[in-house]
Formats: sequence, structure tokens, C-alpha cells
Amino acid sequence: MVLSDEEIKKRVVDDLYWDSSIDASKVEVTVDNGWVTLNGTVPSYSARARATDAACRILDVIEVDNNLMIEYPPEVSVPADADIKQNVLYNLAADPDMDTTDIRVSVSSGIVTLEGSVDAYWKKIEAEWIACRARGVIDIVNELTVVPTRSIADRAIADDVRAALERNTRVSIEDVTIEVVDGIVTLTGRVPNWSARRAAVNAAEFTGGVVDVIDHLAIRQPLRVSP
Repeated sequence: MVLSDEEIKKRVVDDLYWDSSIDASKVEVTVDNGWVTLNGTVPSYSARARATDAACRILDVIEVDNNLMIEYPPEVSVPADADIKQNVLYNLAADPDMDTTDIRVSVSSGIVTLEGSVDAYWKKIEAEWIACRARGVIDIVNELTVVPTRSIADRAIADDVRAALERNTRVSIEDVTIEVVDGIVTLTGRVPNWSARRAAVNAAEFTGGVVDVIDHLAIRQPLRVSP
């Protein structure tokens, strides 16, 4: 049975309040035909990201618009931009998988910009997640480019992504179309839920030779019965 918008809203709200890392007391949730919109404020950038994850976990959610703003609690001392920059650089350097040689960080009014290059697409995503955990960050602009250490043919990349999808029980390869041009992977098609969508995107993100991933996947609209 397909959940109504009110049922989806209740489950999203319940999940947000259940996750003690988010502090959902100032989050407003609206749902329209399975499309969830989050408004209000949360106490950190990482909490904002986790709010999206919480909404995506709910059955029959089609898409999530996260309009949450960052509002640090009054008792929290927000670092100056220079200190935020140092914290981001320290966190990046502390990660054993990250080579920060070609990564540049700048901060303006709490907005962190990542520039330079990494040698794998998943490291671009990882760098953003590492940066978002620094106190004082209110937004991240990720302008890192991916420069693989070796050239891999587009066909080989597509075959690797396809093989990864075929090994994954959460997504059906028949639901996903893979196109690779100059290392840029574009995924299209309709999948049954967010778990399948995330699995498909992960398959592309962690494949060697990928320089960018364009996610055009959609979640199949469940058949809703009018009351």
C-alpha cells in the first residue's frame, strides 16, 4: 500500500526527531505527492546533510528539497574564517585516503570553497564530507576536478559500472542506463526507491577512471489511489 503524504510527513518527522545528531526542533516538513521539502534551521552543516538522508530513508519518498539553513546555537563559539580553513585542512590531512597536495581551501563568511584536483571521483565527494564536519561551515562549494592517474577507456568504465550494478542486490541493471563520455558517467532511468538510486550512484562514484557523475535517475512514482 502506498503511503499518503500525511503518512510520509509523519514518518519523516519521526525519523528526524529520532536522529539525535540532527536537532529537528526547528525543521518544517511538507510533502506533496511524495516530494519532501525541508525548511527551517539546523545547528550544523553535517546535520543538514543527515536530514536529507533521514528523509530519503522513508518509503514512497520521490525527491527531497533541502532548504535548511545553518544556525549555530548561541552557546557555540563560531570560529573565524581563518580558523575554519585550518580545521578543514587539518581534517583533510588527517584522512589517510586523502592526498591534499593539490587541494586548496578558502573560506568566506563560513562558506568553504574546495579547489584543485584529486585522482578519483570518490575522493571529491569524500573531501566535501570531511570539510562539512568542521565547526563554523555553513555551505560548501566543491570545485575540485578529478584527474585520474591513468587513462581508462569510456567503454571499460561503462563495463565496470555495469558489472558493479549487476553485483548489487539493491538495484536492477535493467532499470539503469549508463552512458560514459570522456570519463563522465550519466545515469538515467527509473528505480524503485532511494536505496536503489544511491546504490547506482555509488557504483559510478567508486569506479576507476570516472571524472564526474551526472545523476538523472528518478524514483518511480507509486500509484496513488484518490481518497
